[in-house]
Amino acid sequence: MTGNPAQQQNNKNLVIPLLGAPGTALSGTDLLSNLTDAEVQYKTVSMLLERFRPDGIFPIMDLTVEAEALGMEISFPQDENPSVVSHPIKDLESLAQLQQQARQGNKGRMEIFTTVAGRLAKNYPDTLIGAYVIGPFTLAGELMGVSDLITNAVLDPDLVQRLVDFCLDYITPYAKAFFAAGAKVVAVLEPTAVMLSPALYETFSLRAFRQLREALDNKPLILHICGNTKHIVPAMGRSGAMGLSLDSNVSLPEMRKLVPPEVALIGNIHPVAIFLNGTPEQVRAATLALKKEMAQDPNFILSSGCDLPPKTPLANIEAFMTAARA
Repeated sequence: MTGNPAQQQNNKNLVIPLLGAPGTALSGTDLLSNLTDAEVQYKTVSMLLERFRPDGIFPIMDLTVEAEALGMEISFPQDENPSVVSHPIKDLESLAQLQQQARQGNKGRMEIFTTVAGRLAKNYPDTLIGAYVIGPFTLAGELMGVSDLITNAVLDPDLVQRLVDFCLDYITPYAKAFFAAGAKVVAVLEPTAVMLSPALYETFSLRAFRQLREALDNKPLILHICGNTKHIVPAMGRSGAMGLSLDSNVSLPEMRKLVPPEVALIGNIHPVAIFLNGTPEQVRAATLALKKEMAQDPNFILSSGCDLPPKTPLANIEAFMTAARA
């Protein structure tokens, strides 16, 4: 990607809602089959592209892929997002055992997602095809348990740093595989980092993100952190990310004051209150209001604040896209 990533040739801002799971209504499938079968997922995502014509799209979001490949137990509901059940890392000894296990080369379902991204890139060359990887700190939370991770960030920072470094090393080849498959950008999903103070964020999350970017030869990365990120947005803006995907908890015009103008701001219509539970008229009103707020920002990508829930009405996505293109 070159030039300003938030602009098309016609000088209009890109429109890239975080679609995925709602597409199961189009393909007549369930979420579980999409997350476990590349053919099914490709069908779903391509149908979303054909129906709504966003400027970019990603394979379906799944924050358990990397943890499962590392041997974690995963709960797989049929039509809800999967979750990690087991969190075995308690000390350096258990970390050493996991490192040994990782050397066995199990990739779990990673190939499903790289295959989908590659097929999308091949068949939709004019669309910005992206991909997701879990952030190193968030993966550490899946392995240790989020509460223990946050506690140990203060009480046992050496253990946490070693775990984050291990997670970074594990994630990097997966991100490289997406770019090799043809993805134009990779979004790093780091929601657990919102729980950190600015100082701890720089120590345990920002540093790892920068190292990932360097390992990827500075290929374009998006940094996504859910929740109220105002306390860490200035540091996020210094991360080297191409863009920051921010949740509906923050005001994008206010965040622009904290972020360099060359860093794209991405978001941030509420995925639940507006997309899931709102009416098409409410979706349209919220979309037009955000467009107006960000009208003078050439480096803005109109999107949802986070991944859209599986049961998001297709009519609401249609209302968003119609208002976005108005």
